[in-house]
Amino acid sequence: MNTPMNVPMNIPPTTGPPVRLQTKRFLLRSMTPNDSLERWISWLKDPEVMGPVNTPVRAWAADQLRSYIASGDNNKRYLIGIFDLAAQGQIGFFRLEIERFHRRALFNIVIGEKSWWGKGVVNETREALLDEFFNNRGIEKVVGMPYARNFPAIFNYKAQGWHHEGTLRGQCFSTSGGPRLDQFLFGLTKDDWRGRTSKDREHNS
Repeated sequence: MNTPMNVPMNIPPTTGPPVRLQTKRFLLRSMTPNDSLERWISWLKDPEVMGPVNTPVRAWAADQLRSYIASGDNNKRYLIGIFDLAAQGQIGFFRLEIERFHRRALFNIVIGEKSWWGKGVVNETREALLDEFFNNRGIEKVVGMPYARNFPAIFNYKAQGWHHEGTLRGQCFSTSGGPRLDQFLFGLTKDDWRGRTSKDREHNS
């Protein structure tokens, strides 16, 4: 059987350099299958954690989660753990899906440790990632797609200067039952971010 010339054969997936960043309170780094997974497994079972991102609860074994983490290649998909610097424990994670041709990244975040909810984790850590991906990893636009019922997420996007670019009405079934869910589209360009950070520096100088 002839193989089409445009179909690559036996080409290993491209991987990139892992992320390792530090903010005032947190360490951000690419996860590996060798990381401790007990907390993450507990988050997957918790409807209060999974509900806002409309993900069904899962009783995953450690091997299943390791396989998922191994799908993060630091090129087209990043799975980045959020670690509390003081206690050294993981409190959440980012998943970034990258479209290299369009230089675009889809941001997703879960804060699994509920004791950290409402304490500014999202925007403190996302700020560091925005700087990294805009300045060093070739990204020119980022997008986020929170569900309309996820009020804390929407508040954080607006507070960080993301633009509400549209509403996808009835976009998804609700994993907890009930009516279909609207989903918002937020976006931020590299120029948006540079303009915002310049204004912040001027305000703080």
